[in-house]
Amino acid sequence: MAIVDARGRVANLSKMNWLLAALVSLAFPGLACATDIIILPANEPVHLPSLSSAIELLEDPGGQLTVEDVARRSGATGFVAATPKSANVGFSRSAWWVRFTLRNSEDQSREVYLEQGYPLIDLVDLYEPLAQGGWRLHATGDRRPFDTRDVEHRDFLFPLTLPAGAERTYYMRFASQGPVDVSLSLLDSRSLIESMSREQLAYGLYFGCVLMLLVWSGLVFVAVRDPAFFAYFAYVATFGLYMTVNTGFAFEYLWPNSPRWGNTCLIMLLGLALITALQFSTTILRARDYTPRLERVARGLQVVAAVVVALVPLLPYAVLIQPMALLILVSVIFMLAFGIVSLLAGSRPAVFYVVAWSAFLAGSVIFLLKNFGLVPHTFVSQHSWQLGSLLEMILLSMTLSSRMNELKNQSRTDPLTLLGNRRLFDDRLPLEFEQARTMNRPLSLLMLDIDNFKAYNDRHGHSIGDEAIKQVGAALRRHSRKPVLACRYGGDEFCMILPGIGADAAEVIAERLRANVEGHRSASPSITVSVGFASLATGDYASHEKLFDAADAALYSAKEAGRNRVAGFQGRRADDLPPSPPRPPA
Repeated sequence: MAIVDARGRVANLSKMNWLLAALVSLAFPGLACATDIIILPANEPVHLPSLSSAIELLEDPGGQLTVEDVARRSGATGFVAATPKSANVGFSRSAWWVRFTLRNSEDQSREVYLEQGYPLIDLVDLYEPLAQGGWRLHATGDRRPFDTRDVEHRDFLFPLTLPAGAERTYYMRFASQGPVDVSLSLLDSRSLIESMSREQLAYGLYFGCVLMLLVWSGLVFVAVRDPAFFAYFAYVATFGLYMTVNTGFAFEYLWPNSPRWGNTCLIMLLGLALITALQFSTTILRARDYTPRLERVARGLQVVAAVVVALVPLLPYAVLIQPMALLILVSVIFMLAFGIVSLLAGSRPAVFYVVAWSAFLAGSVIFLLKNFGLVPHTFVSQHSWQLGSLLEMILLSMTLSSRMNELKNQSRTDPLTLLGNRRLFDDRLPLEFEQARTMNRPLSLLMLDIDNFKAYNDRHGHSIGDEAIKQVGAALRRHSRKPVLACRYGGDEFCMILPGIGADAAEVIAERLRANVEGHRSASPSITVSVGFASLATGDYASHEKLFDAADAALYSAKEAGRNRVAGFQGRRADDLPPSPPRPPA
């Protein structure tokens, strides 16, 4: 039988005692599970943050055993030594009994506090042995009113008094429709106050950050009226409120006499947080424009979450909590993949979005594995969701900053293709031209349009024509990583500014664009494009207008040569170019 002092150290035993203990454990293996003794030493603080190595567990599948039944059992008839992993049972329909022994080595009585650190357990009963025989029952849990607790605190605190030189064995019974996480610690009053002070500071910082994000997003939404900010506000509000329930603060301060509502709202708030997170994702990533198929998947997940929320008043908590946990895990993985696809499709806010959901996914996986009993209860596993969610919400606010930049640039963006518009092109070309001339670096310009577009539009209708323009815009986005700038010049005409790129590389890019459009397979009738390009290396251009005229003339040559081809401007002095002639029909 091991003896553990109040700081978790193994007490010294004589060599003979160790030998006897070893022989007994070999002869009677069941007795090796005997309860460890926790010694409260004289004149030393008591601070044992985890009792996992000093308790024993007994599963009661039917939930019918009484304290008298379990008190008569030895280690060989049911109780087994706990470990940090086994103490975190996870989802279980059984009741679970815990046994541990305390010894007071002082010559005066000693008061300590037993703390159960996971607050979302339905029923927590502590049986304290009395000197005259029998038991004193401390019955609490988050399915019972808050005033059933010995100490008004979000966690379960049990004050225990041990007479001088006494040794007492205690029993606890845990039962819950949610995860059963036996997370016991033992502290004296001084250590408890210090621990609570650190805890209050940590949670104050967490909820303070959540409140600041909430106020910031609300004020910005009022100012700009953009739906992405409202979706973010709703997500932070619902998830922040859920966290007050998850940490026990809501039960302590908001509805101490409504334990049933406290458990009901847990799933409801999780579902609403998931719905608003998906809404924020589709809005901030502009899924309708970039990834319409993934937008439909997101809508499907929202519907499933809404169905679970609607079933909360009709079905027991135990029936809904596991499906909701799995739905959250699937949705977070989906949103991470959603962000990666959007990033590849050219969405700028997706950068911070992917990092944010990666942090949240890591925290969610650790927390859910703890809830299912697959990893032990530690400070990191217990608070991984809070840490991951806080980092995620901060990073998502940075995606909103990117969204602010998008809003500023909306007047310079073509809404149909999501490329730059004529205004942006007219602003950037002179700047790039002057920088290239000043710094003596390459610069090329591509011009392209859709072949026979007027006839195509007349034959198939304007909606199909718009799809063709979107198709070309998507091809340009795929080939326009910074500092390249692609713009819709007007109608079916497009242009691409290529800083730092010479004539040979520009021709390669132009050919790839042409082949990409030609090889695209879609429900709409196929299209082709003609591309013309000009480079500073192939002409003496006095101004950016002359560079533009040269690229336009090259496009005209590609049209005259039969369309669906690439042509470069070369062979004539660019300054002598007349204004671009009217082109043959597109």
